[in-house]
Amino acid sequence: MKMVVNSLRKSDVKELVNNFCTVFRELCLKLGVEKPKEGRRALFEDIALYIIDGVPLVFEYKGFKYPTLMAVTLGGLGSTNYVIVDLGAVKHLLNGADVMAPGIIEVSEFQAGDVVSAWSPDRKTALVVGKALMDSKEVLTVKKGRAVKSIHYAGDKVWKTCLEVLRRIK
Repeated sequence: MKMVVNSLRKSDVKELVNNFCTVFRELCLKLGVEKPKEGRRALFEDIALYIIDGVPLVFEYKGFKYPTLMAVTLGGLGSTNYVIVDLGAVKHLLNGADVMAPGIIEVSEFQAGDVVSAWSPDRKTALVVGKALMDSKEVLTVKKGRAVKSIHYAGDKVWKTCLEVLRRIK
């Protein structure tokens, strides 16, 4: 199946960014996209990926817009709610596993249902974007069970689509 990349109207870009930045304010501030100049949408299979000012910022999954790992990594630790995992968890997360509470060594403050990124132990690379299945206080006390449902991970279809889009628009 082929990828289709279209430019978006300024009004559509502004609306997308305003809605997204209401939820992910810190990420948008760190990336400097709160006043976008241009935007594109890439469609590939069931993925809608939005590229704002050259950054693959948002992907749509089941009607909800999530930040891409590339955007989260560029924004840095703290640009979204986060967990930091131990070295033993990294391999599993890169294969699409959910983030398990025993593998988490540090958390920011978040509630169940919030979007959370999982970071490598060196705090330099985001590995997963997902939804919290428990709040941050519970994660550190229960030490068992799934803490974050993986939605997007390094190496998945969204990741590969981001790389392909960046290659095409350069």
